[in-house]
Amino acid sequence: MTGSLAITLLAALGAALVLGAVAHRLRLAPMIGYIAAGLLVGPFTPGFVADREEVLGLADIGVALLMFSLGLRFKLEELAETGRLVLVGAPLQVALTMGLGTGVALLMSSQLTEALFLGAVVSVSSTVVLAKIAGESVLETTLYGRLALGWTIVQDLLTVVLVVVLSALAGESDQPFVDGLISITVALAFVAGVLTIGGRILPAALARVALLGSRELFVVAVAVLAIGTAAAAGALGVSVALGAFVAGLALAESDLAASVLGEVVPLRELFATIFFVSVGILLQPAALLAGWPVVLVLLLLIVIGKGLPIAAITRAGGQPPRTALRTAGLVAQSGEFSFVLATVGLELGAIGQDTFSQAMGAVVLSILLASVVAGGAARIGDAAERRWPMPQLGVELRRRAAELRRHVVVLGYGQVGRSVIRVLERRSIPWVAVDADYPLVRSAAAGGAALVYGDAGTPSVLDAVRIETASTMVVAIPDALAARQAVRYALGRNPRLHVVARAHSEADEADLRRLGAARVITAERELGHELVRHTLARFGVSEREIDVILRRRD
Repeated sequence: MTGSLAITLLAALGAALVLGAVAHRLRLAPMIGYIAAGLLVGPFTPGFVADREEVLGLADIGVALLMFSLGLRFKLEELAETGRLVLVGAPLQVALTMGLGTGVALLMSSQLTEALFLGAVVSVSSTVVLAKIAGESVLETTLYGRLALGWTIVQDLLTVVLVVVLSALAGESDQPFVDGLISITVALAFVAGVLTIGGRILPAALARVALLGSRELFVVAVAVLAIGTAAAAGALGVSVALGAFVAGLALAESDLAASVLGEVVPLRELFATIFFVSVGILLQPAALLAGWPVVLVLLLLIVIGKGLPIAAITRAGGQPPRTALRTAGLVAQSGEFSFVLATVGLELGAIGQDTFSQAMGAVVLSILLASVVAGGAARIGDAAERRWPMPQLGVELRRRAAELRRHVVVLGYGQVGRSVIRVLERRSIPWVAVDADYPLVRSAAAGGAALVYGDAGTPSVLDAVRIETASTMVVAIPDALAARQAVRYALGRNPRLHVVARAHSEADEADLRRLGAARVITAERELGHELVRHTLARFGVSEREIDVILRRRD
């Protein structure tokens, strides 16, 4: 490592550490801090100037490791779970948004290739930003969360295709479409070769290294595999991003995949940080200020030009307005793969420096506004649901609900809610459940389940399940706001109601207790209790003593 590279790396990572920590404290995505760090050490701001070429070279490694880890995580069954809605809807949305973005860019006097790159930049979203604004519990337990996650996974895969196709079109040639076809053919042959031959050789080679019992050698082998495949792809004129993705894909079904992913994540995070710093280095603040109307137009394309098609496609797929708008609100942002597409366009000369800065400015703004957009879309969806409610109860269920007394109301028909219901049924305890997943409610109700469709926090829905005559309400939904609304209204209607609720944080637990919930269960605390219980029992402590210890612990 030369002195120049050492200083460049130190300056880039040091600035990223400080400004990333500031962004984290402000509850922003750390990548915002990393981009700001790039601006700080870049050539367009006063003070120290990092070596641009060295940072961009390190950033290529970040892109390769990012795509490699994506390939490792990719599972066909994950896409199958989201059904045809996402598998068909996401490509359709990308095509619609990209077409709209390309058309708008042409109207703003962009050349065709530049317009296509801009259309691609605004059409894809960020799984990282999605996870930040939604949280793991929403992505795993709610329908709109699962739809949003599936949508971004499909977009990630489409990004790989876009990089290959647009790189071919941006090449300097008198016959771009012929050369593009040749490039696509070479890329397909490369993918087929790596998946068929590499799918056998690469896992076997890593297994041989793993048998040596040296973690250090295993980490080195993983890095050589990821970066080497990416470099081989680049030598063949294929996208580095595609090469790294296919290498990960070749290992995805291997029994070493989990271990490989565990080793590559720290490397990926380090070099991905440098990638985002490189984006900041390439930004021109003067171009952002001078071209603010372009930034605003691109931001509207990211939020509205992407959000509206997602909402329309999801609604046309049979989902209620609330689910459609909440899904759209979560996906109406951009992130790391928009940066990748724009950087590829800049390196190929398809995008001008000023246009690159303006596009990245719009992407950064979409990240900053992601939580606001998601919250606004959720409120609009809730209002639409109240204005045009979906059917809640059939005739038979209405009759049964009118007769309910001393029953249990279960809010949420997910895994937790169903486990409670199974116990109630074995004890012949009457119950009725509420869930916001309309297809689930429709199919379960057709099978005879006492299930009502609607948002658990909506008064009319709680009235429909006769909350005023219920004995117990079990809150098994991950939506903290809806849970608080439900507890507040239910206890107002029925002060004797016994409320048992789940919470995902200590703050949620405190809120639910303050509202009157008799028992609030936090998964982490209950897990800790079980670990303590089994550990103490191993040392001969009685169940009675353990109960006393746990009560004091709380």
